[in-house]
Amino acid sequence: MSTDRTDQKAAPWGEGEPIGREYPSIPLLEKIAYGVGVLPMNTSVNSIKKLSGPIFNITLGMHPSKVGTVLLLSRGWDAITDPFMGWLSDNTKSRWGRRRPYLLLGAILTAIGYSLILNVPQGLNQDALFAYFLIGSLALYTCVTILQVSYNSLGFELSHNYHERTNIFAYRSFFQQISTILVGYLFYFCTLDIFGDTMTGAKYVGIGVGLVIFIFLLPTIFLVREGHSEQAAKQEKVPVWWAIKTTMKTKPFLVLSGLTVVTIFGGNFTLALGPYVNIYHVAQGDVKFGAEIQGHAILIGTIVSFAAIPVLAYLSPRIGKVKTLGISISSLLLGSILKWFCYTPAMPYLQLIVQPFIRIGEMGFWLIITSMKADICDWDEWKTGFRREGMYGAATGWFQKVTQATTFALGQGYILAIIGFDATKGVAQDPGVMFWMRFLFAVLPAILAVAGLILLKFYEIDDEKAKEIKADLDKRNN
Repeated sequence: MSTDRTDQKAAPWGEGEPIGREYPSIPLLEKIAYGVGVLPMNTSVNSIKKLSGPIFNITLGMHPSKVGTVLLLSRGWDAITDPFMGWLSDNTKSRWGRRRPYLLLGAILTAIGYSLILNVPQGLNQDALFAYFLIGSLALYTCVTILQVSYNSLGFELSHNYHERTNIFAYRSFFQQISTILVGYLFYFCTLDIFGDTMTGAKYVGIGVGLVIFIFLLPTIFLVREGHSEQAAKQEKVPVWWAIKTTMKTKPFLVLSGLTVVTIFGGNFTLALGPYVNIYHVAQGDVKFGAEIQGHAILIGTIVSFAAIPVLAYLSPRIGKVKTLGISISSLLLGSILKWFCYTPAMPYLQLIVQPFIRIGEMGFWLIITSMKADICDWDEWKTGFRREGMYGAATGWFQKVTQATTFALGQGYILAIIGFDATKGVAQDPGVMFWMRFLFAVLPAILAVAGLILLKFYEIDDEKAKEIKADLDKRNN
């Protein structure tokens, strides 16, 4: 393949041919069918993390450090398998396409794996329980990798319209919020009197969630068409190590990955330390009151998140993705600053005004940055001649999972130990403990938000650049 671009270098083993494409608008039904698929995907990814403490620590008595170790190892394994799943998906050639066969396989295996991990055999000692949870988690997250990478890749290639991508991911964000609500109630369902005991409830909840995972992925599997599957079937196979190396050298992708890392770091510290700040600082040791305030904050935040989706989807095509993302990060910055002043025992409910800033910022960040990652797949073809949505979907998951595993281990245990927190002392903590807890809860996320705004300055694909890339790719295909 020849090209007039002097900065485009061929791969050492050959250069891909540009893929011809059309730009039809995506029907509403197809957008909804793709969006609903995030409900089982998000549930399968997040619910075990949410249930691990209540089920394996509180109910079954596993030591919390062992629970954390299982979660850390399983998420680490999940991150390792992602790039290979992305490469496999990109290079698959079948009559059913590159993504849908793995979506169906992932849906079946994840549904079975989820049902089994909560069906814990009775009478296990602590070592056997640890082994069961560890092996079950590694198996489950392997199945989740098949599902998640295929689902993300399908979304990245669904549309080649710069602003329609944001609209598609807005539908996805709506169903993601529904999943968040469902995950929040799973342990409550396990404790319902109808089941007799919590572990019996967990078994049936596992079966129920498994059915949800399978059933709610069917619309995505059967109603969503893959982007350019016929053209991609003619594409030369990409060696796995070249694919990984090239992906990790893509500058716009690295910028977005850096943004993802700093945002997850700030967000996870907020999630991990929020209950402690509420109980031991705002509520002055009153656990019930601290939990009540936390519940009100989550409710308000969820309502704001739903309301923010159409606003952000409307705003993005009018002022551009980069500016919309900048506004979202700025909202996170302002919310983080307000946390220092509004989480106060003098006015406990003042913290509720923080939620709109934080949740609008989070919703805007994940909506826009996911749309931007789809744009990077165009950039990648512009540079290399290959469509590699699977690899970018996998690499995206890799950065997210490594960061989540790290921050979970830090925020859920190590940091509290380092600053000297002792739950047995209640509000009578040693001097400086509450200061550092509040610092990590409010000031650190603010610093990371500033870092995010600085990183955003280095992102190259704005509206004009996207138009240039699209025009150049169209010209090559004529």
